[in-house]
Amino acid sequence: MGIRGAPEPAAGSFDREAARRGRRVFRNEARCTACHTGPNLTDVLSGPDPRVPVLHTAAEVGTDPQYAMRSATGAYRTTPLRGLAPHTLYFHDGSARDLMAVVNHYDQLFGLHLTTAQKSDLVEFLKSL
Repeated sequence: MGIRGAPEPAAGSFDREAARRGRRVFRNEARCTACHTGPNLTDVLSGPDPRVPVLHTAAEVGTDPQYAMRSATGAYRTTPLRGLAPHTLYFHDGSARDLMAVVNHYDQLFGLHLTTAQKSDLVEFLKSL
């Protein structure tokens, strides 16, 4: 499922059937495609001028504003999701220890009310990228 430049997931590193279900959750119930779009699953170049990145405030992504303020823009880009699974920490500040922590964060932030099964399937889909 990977694209040029992104590593393919290791054989046996995710449950293919759960990832298939998770893809539907990603697109529908979790509404991830509101920001994670295109071949790299990021909206960073989706604005009216593709030379100007689309950025998000700390409040939009539910993270520490102090970390963003140390950056040149004071905002966050939407992380591309291809090749995501090998990372050991997630979010710009490394505050999420695993993909389930990421899913739980956004489930709570956006009031998604995903079931335990939907969350697990979504994690498997993310691992498949």
